[in-house]
Amino acid sequence: MRGRSQRTPQKRAALLDAVVEFGGNVKRACESADIARTTVYGWSKDDPQFKADLEEAIQRGADLLEDEARRRAHDGVDEPVFYQGEQCGVIRKYSDTLLIFLLKGAKPERYRERYGHEIAGPNGQPLSIGVGVVLELPANGRDANPGPKPDTS
Repeated sequence: MRGRSQRTPQKRAALLDAVVEFGGNVKRACESADIARTTVYGWSKDDPQFKADLEEAIQRGADLLEDEARRRAHDGVDEPVFYQGEQCGVIRKYSDTLLIFLLKGAKPERYRERYGHEIAGPNGQPLSIGVGVVLELPANGRDANPGPKPDTS
């Protein structure tokens, strides 16, 4: 386990560059720069400028990830095609899933998931709750207590 590293301009720069390179992943950046995460969080706590620079590096890394997602969704990637163990060509593949996420992020008001939840009484009638009504849920939380059990005797 790495101990607390001495803060030097070289270690600081190496860490911040690695944060960007690894898409904002501080854990992987620390491993690459051979600096303990606790050290980095200590530096952030002690030095407001380092904290701001770290947050900027995380954002720049996230921007690189977004650029790569956009490239894969829009431009696609070439995947090799094999026949009898030999590569005979390539096929361009696009990621519809990445495109969906990019659209949801760019235009959430248009592409967000829409869910509506309504609580109604029997036969869809409005739910009427009077004073003193208690709804009991069993331990599993799935089924409400429907009230007194009918007399089956």
